[in-house]
Parts: sequence; structure tokens; C-alpha cells
Amino acid sequence: MSLTPLYVVTLNWNLKGETIACVESVLAAGAVPEQVVVVDNGSTDGSAGAFRSHFGPGLALIQNQQNLGFAGGMNAGIQHALEQGAASVLILNNDTVIDPRMIESLQTAYNTLDRPGILGPAIYYYDAPERLWKLGDVRRAWLPMPVPVRSIPGIPDAPSPFRVDYVTGCGMLVHRQVFERIGLFDTQYFMYFEDADLCRRALDAGFTVWCVPQAKMWHKVSLTAQRDRPTNRYHRALGQVRFYRKHPHGPSKALRNAYIAAKLGKTMLADVWRHEWSLIGPLWKGTIDGYREL
Repeated sequence: MSLTPLYVVTLNWNLKGETIACVESVLAAGAVPEQVVVVDNGSTDGSAGAFRSHFGPGLALIQNQQNLGFAGGMNAGIQHALEQGAASVLILNNDTVIDPRMIESLQTAYNTLDRPGILGPAIYYYDAPERLWKLGDVRRAWLPMPVPVRSIPGIPDAPSPFRVDYVTGCGMLVHRQVFERIGLFDTQYFMYFEDADLCRRALDAGFTVWCVPQAKMWHKVSLTAQRDRPTNRYHRALGQVRFYRKHPHGPSKALRNAYIAAKLGKTMLADVWRHEWSLIGPLWKGTIDGYREL
């Protein structure tokens, strides 16, 4: 299976400056993709006009009339890429920038791996460029949740790709055959956990998921955390319950529910400590709504 032609898809919602910086980092890469697709998710800040003015007609711009969430917005771009003949799609958060060698490193690693379906880079904090933010997560049979990989295994100066169960949609390269086999992002997840759901469905379909630490990108994590927090908190809580009910982890439902309850309590106590009262209601509502679903 080949990765080319490779398309890049990113999603914008009222963050035109960050999206422009993200796309510019892609266009400056050593391995330039076939096309960069920007999906504007119903922005109200003049984003679409800014993109046309900055990039001209070479940029593929899809305009949604309303905010369809991460899954719905990204699906519009992914569908466009597949219809244009993409062999693979690189999904990027718009508040990221990539290393000039990232795409090339992913392509090189892909040719050496066993049944690869989804690849993720090593993701670092934008504000602390040497500090790791995310590599991936792995399942443990006795635990009710996946465990994050905290450090790059192997030789520090020449790390090899390694298997994981989940990589983040902040930056993931997905082969066309994955989408053809299992479908696109599940739009029941408005935001959060749609990436984990995609990885889990890919694993269940026989594909493998990998982290490629030679491939690097940087995420403006603090910017993401500050945006629309009550809404984010609701969808994170809802997505968590929905995901763990759909995709069992650990030996029992009771342990899973205990984990969700413990995480809810810990998060709520942190909100109380910081006097962030507006986040507690959405946390509870998202959790309850998740359990109310069939």
C-alpha cells in the first residue's frame, strides 16, 4: 500500500491566524502533499476570506454553514480528499505546526511497518519545544483505561517506530483503506474521543497503529485549553462515557464505571479548588447524558 497521493486536512473555527501558520508549516515541508484542505466550521471571524487572500486558489477550502464539531468538520475534508484520489490523509489540528521532515519521516517509516493503518508523530508543546506532550496510549488487560506512553523507547538519538493502541487526532496519518474498511470519524462524538474511536475500530479491523518518534510536530496546547471551556468540558465527559461503553477496557464494567466515577470526582474537586464553578455542571451533564444513551 502506498501513502501517495497524500492529502492534508485541517479544521478551522475562528482561529484564522493559527490555521494560516499550520498550513504554512505544511507547505514548507520537504515532502509537499498533493493538496492541503482547510475546512472552515462555520467561523464568524472572516476566516474564509483571510485564507483566500493569503493562499490564493491553490488551497482547497470547504465551508460548512455551521459548526459540525471535530468529527463532522474533519469528515467533510476527508471525504473531499478521498474523492480526489487520496491514498492517505494527514489530519492536523489547526493549532499545530509540523517539522519540515515530519511527512517524509512518516512515509519512510510506513514502508517498514506491519499492516500499518494509522501513524502518529511525536507531539511536543509549542511553548516548550523540547517537552513531549503526546506519543500515544496503550491498553493493559487489567486496567479500565489506556495508559499514555511517557517517553520514547529505544535509542534516544535513533528511535524506532513502536506499536500503540491510540494516537491523537491532533496529528494522525490514516491510510485510505482504513476509511474504506471502517468509515470516517463517528459524528456521535462532537469533539473528543472520536480519534480514539477511529483507532479502536481500525485495530478491530486488523490494522495496526504506530507512533513514529522521528516525525515531530508542535501543539499550542494552552490555546486549545482556553477556548469555550464549559462546552469542551461537556463534550469531553460525554465522549468519555460513550467511548468506554462502546469499547470495553479492563476486566469488568464495574471497574470501568469506578474509573469514570473516580475521574469525575477528581476533576470536580480540581474545579472547586480553582473556583471554576461553571465547569461542574457541564461535567455532570455530559457524564449523565453518556450513561442515558442506549
